[in-house]
Amino acid sequence: MSAVLSRPHFTFEDYLAWEETQTERHEYIGGEVFARTGSSTTHNIISGNAAIALRNQTRGTPCQVYMADVRLHVQAADASFYPDVFVTCSAADAERRTVQQDALLIVEVLSPSTEGHDRGDKFAAYRLLPSLQAVVFVAQGQPHVEAFTRNADGSWTLFEASGLDAQLTCATAERSFVFPLAELYAEVDFSAASAEASTESAAKTAAARSGTSA
Repeated sequence: MSAVLSRPHFTFEDYLAWEETQTERHEYIGGEVFARTGSSTTHNIISGNAAIALRNQTRGTPCQVYMADVRLHVQAADASFYPDVFVTCSAADAERRTVQQDALLIVEVLSPSTEGHDRGDKFAAYRLLPSLQAVVFVAQGQPHVEAFTRNADGSWTLFEASGLDAQLTCATAERSFVFPLAELYAEVDFSAASAEASTESAAKTAAARSGTSA
């Protein structure tokens, strides 16, 4: 996420109308808009693999899988995001065409420039979604996945899996989702991922020194 854009305070409706006129995607948080940064090839491969795995598991059900270019509105946080991948099984979402609101499961592929935001403010906002049952964080540089699942009392439990021979299961109130790490990381070149991460970290440092935040 780049620095906040210089513009008067938005309402959410202002943001939606303005975003339709833009060539780049922007997220919205509390009246401010932030330009989305581009993703690495590794990030793109993993996101695609996660979407395919989830589509295979939800085929023939009311659930839909979205990635990258579909907005998710978190009303309680006055925010709108573009999750890497998310699943919604909501009949109300099925009727919506521009913004979804009832995500059941969200997947975020972590990058050096966005990991702090993904794990921090964005994760806090996501947890305000009444529909949300699981958030999955996927590392790029090594086969490692973390899943936070919501308990009946509203607390969250962390499950982790590492290694290409492992798999992680997210059990939600609606259904269970299985993530074999060999499928999530199919065609990932970890040496290239490390090089991309180093480049991204250097860019983030340079941006910080110039007075912007990546």
